[in-house]
Amino acid sequence: MTITQPTVEEPRQTPVLADLSGDLSLPMFSEGNLNISPDTDATSAYLMRLNYIEPLPAEEQQALAESYVNNDDQEAGKMLVLTNLRLVVKLAREYSRRWSNLLDLIQEGNVGLAEALKRYDPYRGVKFTSYAQYWIRAMILNYLMNHVHPVKIGSSRAGRKLFYNLKKARRALIKQGHDKPTPALVAEYLDVDEKEVVRVAAQLDAPPVRLDAEAPGYESTTIGERMESDVATPEELASDYDLASRLQGAIDAFGEQIDTDRKRAIWFERMIAEDPKTLVTLGGEWDVSKERIRQVEVQIREEFKSFLFDKLGREIEVEFLESM
Repeated sequence: MTITQPTVEEPRQTPVLADLSGDLSLPMFSEGNLNISPDTDATSAYLMRLNYIEPLPAEEQQALAESYVNNDDQEAGKMLVLTNLRLVVKLAREYSRRWSNLLDLIQEGNVGLAEALKRYDPYRGVKFTSYAQYWIRAMILNYLMNHVHPVKIGSSRAGRKLFYNLKKARRALIKQGHDKPTPALVAEYLDVDEKEVVRVAAQLDAPPVRLDAEAPGYESTTIGERMESDVATPEELASDYDLASRLQGAIDAFGEQIDTDRKRAIWFERMIAEDPKTLVTLGGEWDVSKERIRQVEVQIREEFKSFLFDKLGREIEVEFLESM
């Protein structure tokens, strides 16, 4: 598929771009030897492809943006994104010290670039690249905020604000003459709660800890193995299963020894049923008032409690009886 460049004043021919073919959302070219071997890693292969894409000057980007906005020209939008992919790589490299996988940051930046294309207004006097940088950085920072730290920092608006601006605020306060800016000063400077500053600073300032590192004072034990888990232990799971089995056995045995039809109906159709009948429904079926059904239900509950204590002992947890 050949792409026709938008008409602008003094158009500049770009041979590489003129030879683009196929899906322009991917850097595939009809000419040029990329020399990508099967052993080339994904990041290197991606960067090698980008070397064949030459950024467009601002006036040509402006023409593409206008065509995309005015005419819903999808090919112009693809070209605008494609020729700014190297900008994403440049910005992603600035944050690569925080995250080992550069391609992760590039992918998030590409999402920001696509978002910038959808939101860009070419008539506000701002270059597309200047506007796109905001969205590229925002997506990369949002990714880092949610993945760098085990504890999520950006759970509040203040937390996100501090993640982006804490170090910048400290530098600004130092320039104002505060040698060691306190949390109170930072909170006032950024207009956030001091407790949020303390919380976020404790996580951002702490040195990285490897979960597979040896725990201090515990030979052959890692930090991760010493961390408390929210998941039940095998012993707790086995104990819960045993208790559940014993309770189910008691429920079945109690039902078998109920000697009247009405009480059996209240027990099976209301007290232990997944879809229990109402007092009114049972009252109508047995030609008694709903209050009488309720009284019998209370009686059955007390009988079952005694039955349960006899079977399993008085230490058994019977909280569920309150909701029967």
